[in-house]
Amino acid sequence: MSKSDIESGSDSGFGTSGGGGWPGLPFVAPLAVFMVVTAVEKDLSGLLTQSGAYGLKLLATVLALWLYRGVWLRWDWRGVWWAALLGVAGVVLWVFLDGVQRQLLSVLNLADWLPARAGWKFDLSQLSVGEGLRLGLRFAGLVVVVPLAEELCWRGFLAPWLISEDFRGVPAGRMTVSSFLIVLAVFTSLHPEILAAAVWVSGMNLLWQRTGNLWACVVAHASTNLLLGLYVVKTGSWHLW
Repeated sequence: MSKSDIESGSDSGFGTSGGGGWPGLPFVAPLAVFMVVTAVEKDLSGLLTQSGAYGLKLLATVLALWLYRGVWLRWDWRGVWWAALLGVAGVVLWVFLDGVQRQLLSVLNLADWLPARAGWKFDLSQLSVGEGLRLGLRFAGLVVVVPLAEELCWRGFLAPWLISEDFRGVPAGRMTVSSFLIVLAVFTSLHPEILAAAVWVSGMNLLWQRTGNLWACVVAHASTNLLLGLYVVKTGSWHLW
């Protein structure tokens, strides 16, 4: 591979950002926007309603994704079917390990130790058109926006950046022990389901190492989120989303 190939990021499979500035910005910006709005979402809900605040968050994140679309790689089928299966296994493990964690914390009298999710609740037996649109909005974020924003950041940027500042020159899928563990730790710290998040993101890191295909990671992430959302709606386990 030539020096020019490394500088263009061809080995990692990503395009260029289409502009100057910090090379990591296009990969980090969408998730950063999502998290910043999340931090004030509760206050915004008082002004715009829960759906309005969430819709504003999705819109801002989608705009960031679109603005930096120049870094998106072309669709790649490598490992996609295995990724979908991993997504199915991921939701089973997530639900099971969340139950284990909740039982452990209850036994240790630490049930209130972790912050609870605000949760979205729906009554499917009395689902109006407005509530149906609200449910669709929630699934749009869960299945489309979040997987894209997170995978661009965690495995598109953070994992290779931890190996080299010139992260676009790092071969796609390459991880060191330290980069594996740091990505695991950062992702887990953002989720109250600690056990589930740690196991799930480990599987995602292994998928990234195995396929070197960020789209496979997006598919796995979206599959888990879709099935988890369906499980939540079916069982009323609102704390999981």
